[in-house]
Amino acid sequence: MFKKTKRAPAAEANPRESAESLEVAQVEAELRYEQDDDDSGEGSVEETARYIADMIGALAVMAGEARLDLLTYLLNMARVEAELQARQSEDPGEGF
Repeated sequence: MFKKTKRAPAAEANPRESAESLEVAQVEAELRYEQDDDDSGEGSVEETARYIADMIGALAVMAGEARLDLLTYLLNMARVEAELQARQSEDPGEGF
């Protein structure tokens, strides 16, 4: 259903580079996954959780660029949770 590409870049210290990395993160977030024509339109739990993690990562970059520290923290926590959910759904036999 979805094809993975590379992750969104982290925020940079240089404002000019940061603006460019923010723009790249936004574009990548929009284009990160291409939908296959032959799929039913529904992804697996793992794919969905990874997609959500990537989208939240891009939002966290935006919040970081705007110096919204609490929002950045909360978005990163949500990203980590989505990544954990994706890992748990990879192999239901493993884990807790």
